[in-house]
Amino acid sequence: MLESRILTTGPYIFRFQDEVKRALKVDYFLATSTGTSALHIAIRVMNLGKDDEVIISPFVHIGVANTFFNEGISMLLADVNEETLNIDPLSVRDLIDKFYIQSEGKLINRFSGKVLRGIVLYHLYGTPCDMESFMKLKNEFNLSIIEICWESFGNKFKLGGEFYATGTYFDVGVFSFTRYGPLNVGEGGGVVFKNSSDYEKGEKIRYHGVDAEYVEYQAIFGGFNYNLDEMSCAIGLGQMMRLNEILEKRERVFRTYKRFLSELKEITIISKLEDKSIIPYSLTVLLPENVDRKRVVSLMHASGVPTKVFYPPLNQIEFYKGIFLKENLSILRVVNKFAPRIISLPFYGDLSQSDIEYIVEVFKKVLRGLG
Repeated sequence: MLESRILTTGPYIFRFQDEVKRALKVDYFLATSTGTSALHIAIRVMNLGKDDEVIISPFVHIGVANTFFNEGISMLLADVNEETLNIDPLSVRDLIDKFYIQSEGKLINRFSGKVLRGIVLYHLYGTPCDMESFMKLKNEFNLSIIEICWESFGNKFKLGGEFYATGTYFDVGVFSFTRYGPLNVGEGGGVVFKNSSDYEKGEKIRYHGVDAEYVEYQAIFGGFNYNLDEMSCAIGLGQMMRLNEILEKRERVFRTYKRFLSELKEITIISKLEDKSIIPYSLTVLLPENVDRKRVVSLMHASGVPTKVFYPPLNQIEFYKGIFLKENLSILRVVNKFAPRIISLPFYGDLSQSDIEYIVEVFKKVLRGLG
């Protein structure tokens, strides 16, 4: 690759895109510099703007919320499912009933006056959202659906008797290829589009609004520099060639964790594993009620076990406090109940059984010492 002396927008980006398309069984995939830039391109292609609003889960990576916020798009928070912590379609319907009025074929927020344009599905910890229910909501209310697959690359869901990869079913699918996921190029991302016109527009936005094959340097509209470099694409291509192996290693780590954690009856593992169609993104558990999570994290770190909180809900993040209406926050029953108890243990494919045994043993000692 280095011998070609082409370090950006060379042959490897197209080879990488083709390999991802083959794996996901889609026609249009655009590689980008990060998952955040992928989402930004998707938002621009969908023409979402300052008069618009989306419904979103409070449990998302901060980069998702920041991208909508920085584009001036309002967010309304839905509650989550108790088993998966994914956005709950029943809560979404409740929000639509309480907050919106129908006017000229649009859903207008009675408080803000903004138009509800879509629902954001964030497949938390790799587990797909309730896709069938969201398809019904999409059709009933004529809404767009954005799938954020930052944690679910390679995972599938069943609908109508067929399996689909996350990010391929609804209007647009957004991916991230960074350190915690199975496909890790350092920094990188991508977007699955449904048609050639959206893909071509996204391709222009990816590089300053300029046509991909230009002679005269002419911008068609405003864009950004969101190209994924050749080195990252080459790394991604190599990993795509052994994707099944990578996913199997992560599955094995999860099953090993599950076996060793089975003695801790007081915790609940949130991540699900079903027929190898879902490979967890992380090992996330609910701590027992009334356990001091900050103390748990501190003691785990003191024993050399990096433990994190994925994620604090948006309404409890300092930057977003005060942004959401009280009427919205009052419906977050499950979020408020579970948010203080979420904790994620180290999770990646190269963890050995002895690593996992040590992590779980430390975890047991910490919980029993605080019990």
